[in-house]
Order: sequence, then C-alpha cells, then structure tokens
Amino acid sequence: MRPARLATASILHDDPPSYPSRCLERCLEMIDRAGDARADIVLLPEEPDVVGCDPAYLSQLPEPIPGGDTLAQFAQRASDNNLYVAYSQREQDGEKVYNTGVFLDRKGDLMGKYRKMHLAPGEEDEVLPGDLGYPVFECDFGRVGMGICMDIHYPEMWRILALKGAHLLLFPTMCIDYTGDHIESIVNARAIDNQVYLASSHFVMQPFLAGRSMGHSRIVDPYGRTLANTSHRPGLTFADVDLDAGYETWYTGEQKERYPTLKDCYLGMRRPDTYHELLDQQPESPAWQTAPDLAHAARDS
Repeated sequence: MRPARLATASILHDDPPSYPSRCLERCLEMIDRAGDARADIVLLPEEPDVVGCDPAYLSQLPEPIPGGDTLAQFAQRASDNNLYVAYSQREQDGEKVYNTGVFLDRKGDLMGKYRKMHLAPGEEDEVLPGDLGYPVFECDFGRVGMGICMDIHYPEMWRILALKGAHLLLFPTMCIDYTGDHIESIVNARAIDNQVYLASSHFVMQPFLAGRSMGHSRIVDPYGRTLANTSHRPGLTFADVDLDAGYETWYTGEQKERYPTLKDCYLGMRRPDTYHELLDQQPESPAWQTAPDLAHAARDS
C-alpha cells in the first residue's frame, strides 16, 4: 500500500486588485488548514502572486527560485505543518521570466521546480516557455509530477510523467470555464489515460457566474471519478487514497498475468514505434487550419 492524504484548495479572488495579492495570504492560510487536517500534500492554484495583483506592480512579482520572499513564506508554512506544498509563481532567472511550479518538502526545502511548457495565448508576452523538461519528484508517499493550466490540453506531457513513474499528477490553474464541464472532462481523461490520481486547484469568484473563476478544485481517481470537490466555494477538500491501488483488467489466463491492471495495459501496450509523426515539424498548411477552408469551398461550389 501507498497511503496518502491529499488536499487541494480553491482560493477566493473577488477583491479589488492589491499589492501584494490577497490570494497569497489565503494560500498560506490553506497550508495551515491542510496541516491541521494532517494532509501529506496540499496543492494551491497557479500564480497566486499574479491573480488579484494590482497590474501596476506585475513587473515587480518575478523572484528567483530559490531566494525569493514568496518562496520563503510558503516554505516556512510547509515546515511548520510538516507537509508537502505545490503551487506556481513568477520566477526571475537572470533576464528570463517563467511561470514556475514549485515543490516543497515537509521541511520546507525546495525539492525542485517545473517551468510551464505550453503557454496560453498572450502569456508569451509575459513569460517564456519552460526549459526544464517534465520532472517527477520523489515524496515519502510516492512520485509526483505537475502540469500548469494550459498544459492540461497536451496529453503527451502527462503520458511522459506517467512513464516516469508518477503516482500523482498535479494541475494548478487559473483557467476560466463557462460551465466547468470542459476542464473537468479533460482532467478526468488525463487521470484515466495514465491510470493515476490527479488533483486540480482553481480560483473561485462569488457569486459563481458563467465565465468567471469556477472553483471546483478536485481530486480524481484513476477511473476518472471525483473523490473530493470544493464545489463553487473557497476552501479545502481532502481525499485519503492508496496510490498503489490499481484497477484490474478484464482479461483472464496468460493475458491477465501479463496485464493485471489497466495501468499495465494502457502503458504496456503502447506502440511508440508508430508515433514518429508526433515528432515531425508542423506542416506548412496544417490540416486543422485548412479543413474549414475546404468545407467552405465544398459548400460554395
């Protein structure tokens, strides 16, 4: 068995912009609450230093990692509460700025970091794409990997994390979804595809209206089933899980011995020798761009 108590947070950001963002203090409070509940790890949303910050101060937010004040505050709370903490913040590395996922251990020490690879439209004006690959971090309860916000739409990176042995995947985000159905479906799919537990952490605005930050931070099992959900409210939610628990396949006999669980099946029956087209450069006229033109031409002819 590989037992773990997972915690994830929805952070309120309804206030007028401020500097620093009030979201930071709320994240620190959530770490304390997760510690009181004896969680092993708590996930917080994407860039709480940016969300809710007065735009006039955005250029002052990037900090070195390690070495910045924001990291120091989160590290102290991780140590005080004897739990792992994961979140993302703006990182300054020389002249470069990144949206960086941070992993802190139970002592508050920096285990490592992940720099967001897939930037949302317009985000490239503020930060650079990541350059640290797709790391997996060894915690005392299992191996953990992260993708940030826009990363959720690119299944290749999540498969890489699973192939590296991740038991738990983390998804901090500031995404806005009109109903929540879109993001929830994708999160479920990533968990099912890779047969891992997956936790998401969102911001929330109240009252909830379509097109605003929706909350619904969740913990999902490898079957894509929701184990815990903050709903449209700020707060924490928890799930006690066995990260070694696998879902049996429906096979019998020799095939059952070869592929006893769905993870063995899904990861073990891959055909990487046929995936070379994924590595090809984008064609000059991508099909997903030309297809609508062809449809219009057929309609108008």
